[in-house]
Amino acid sequence: MSGPDTSLLWVQQARRQPAVFRTRYHSATLTLGRLRHEGEEELVLQSARQDAQLAIFHVGPPPLHHLSNGPGRLAEIFHAPDAFNLTDLNAAPSCRIVGPFESLHLHIPRAALDDLADEADLPRVEALRTPEGWHTRDPIVDGMRPALLAALQRPAEVSQLLVDHLLLGLCAHLVQRYGGLAQPVRLRAGGLAPWQLRLARDFMAENIGRDLSLAEIARQCRLSVAHFSRAFKASTGTTPHGYLQACRVARARQLLARPDLTLAEIALACGFADQSHFTRVFAREAGETPGQWRRLQRQAA
Repeated sequence: MSGPDTSLLWVQQARRQPAVFRTRYHSATLTLGRLRHEGEEELVLQSARQDAQLAIFHVGPPPLHHLSNGPGRLAEIFHAPDAFNLTDLNAAPSCRIVGPFESLHLHIPRAALDDLADEADLPRVEALRTPEGWHTRDPIVDGMRPALLAALQRPAEVSQLLVDHLLLGLCAHLVQRYGGLAQPVRLRAGGLAPWQLRLARDFMAENIGRDLSLAEIARQCRLSVAHFSRAFKASTGTTPHGYLQACRVARARQLLARPDLTLAEIALACGFADQSHFTRVFAREAGETPGQWRRLQRQAA
């Protein structure tokens, strides 16, 4: 392999350039590689220590396989044909394989695990672990392996959209099945992911006193302005502007209870252009002007 690939350090010593697919997922990149070794000689694979997991899917009869997770003697591994396993690259594993073999490698950075759990509004996964090591069989993986292999055999015929779906779908399955989650991973369609909605709301609340732009809020969610606006309305039933105005009115109600603040000061603190703007928006949302609302609250106290 000419030149190390930071997302495929496990196969950096391979003698043959593997086929590779990548898909960007929020703050990380999922990488699928195909590694074939046709000779009888020994092949040594080594990974640098990195915060990532590697899912390894053998294709066909498994080779004689010795594995070491960190310093120490290589242990001989026996596994079933077409089995797969998950390896923690934090341990800087190394592997010595004798004889021909073919395998698929899905590189899953820690950031991808975190993003996927956040998007599904589930607890973050500590690690992915197979219950039976190299004897683990999974009917979902068995069903996906031929599609992944066929795509890697004909990369020129495969659209990036298909690659995105295959890699994200496989990753979501592994996180759900082998990450110890108590409920299925369900990614939200159409609207914002739960983590994006929380972030957008928090960002607006923290910056309620200044003139916020849609671009600023969308940037927090790693989305374009158009995409963010559509998704926010799908999630909340209102536009970002409408939601922000409602937050400003809610904050104004709190400040109106303070007799030491003038209406002009409250307008400025809540991000309204001026007192006149504050009065118009408040009256539209609350059904009465700020002054009327303040008097009624004092009478009721």
